[in-house]
Amino acid sequence: MSQVQTRQIQQSVILAKATQQLREVTCLQATLMRIVHGEKHIWMNEQTHIARRGDLLIAPAGMQLTLSNHPDAHGYACEVLALDATLIQHFRSSYPEAIQAVMQNPPRLCEKITPMIEHLWDEVFAATASHEPAQLLQHRAEGLLLAMTMAGYGVSFLLNRSDSLAERVQHLIMLHPAQDWTVDAMAKQLNLGASTLRRQLDKEGQSFRDLLEQVRLNMALGLIQTSKQAIGQIALQCGYASASRFSARFQQQFGVKPMQLRATVM
Repeated sequence: MSQVQTRQIQQSVILAKATQQLREVTCLQATLMRIVHGEKHIWMNEQTHIARRGDLLIAPAGMQLTLSNHPDAHGYACEVLALDATLIQHFRSSYPEAIQAVMQNPPRLCEKITPMIEHLWDEVFAATASHEPAQLLQHRAEGLLLAMTMAGYGVSFLLNRSDSLAERVQHLIMLHPAQDWTVDAMAKQLNLGASTLRRQLDKEGQSFRDLLEQVRLNMALGLIQTSKQAIGQIALQCGYASASRFSARFQQQFGVKPMQLRATVM
């Protein structure tokens, strides 16, 4: 049960001893997941995707998933790598020909991991856990992305689109989730007027309040699944002064109470 974060890569391991059912989980960053034990079931667009041991899940930033984690005889274990947008963008600019070739393939959420990808995954995971220097770690991570691209994986993951205002707002909240964020405070960080921030987010179909809660709740979800911190401490760390309000909003969002989810974690 660990979580390691660098500026560009966040590594975590999700462990469970009982089935976890969660709805509307948002990937705040581009996210790769490798199933080690058990199965992950994902429902999208009225279709069910099942990832089993050795499968790789590839989710772009902003993707929302309704899912369940199912243990096998060894429990449920899933390794997670969340990659910062700057790393993805650097990879795009470094390997344009490889990316152009993979864009001809249909986007898929779940892929079979190849021996080469598995080897590079293990290297990145170990290097992140040992706090390898950032430049070396970035080099390893881009090697993993290149192997995925050469295998034809990750079309939606690599789409080249400029960051929306909503993505910039999410990123700032992720850096300091417990801060007393207001529209005025966020607008000041972005060198915008408060009314301009509201108007531009509205054009993107977003609201500041919804983005704030989305980031806080999804960060709390990750901490409950990958750390042993007390639920009350996680609530405070993610910007909720009231543990009861946090529990109510968490259940409303994901369909399970924080303590119920914690009870399933190994």
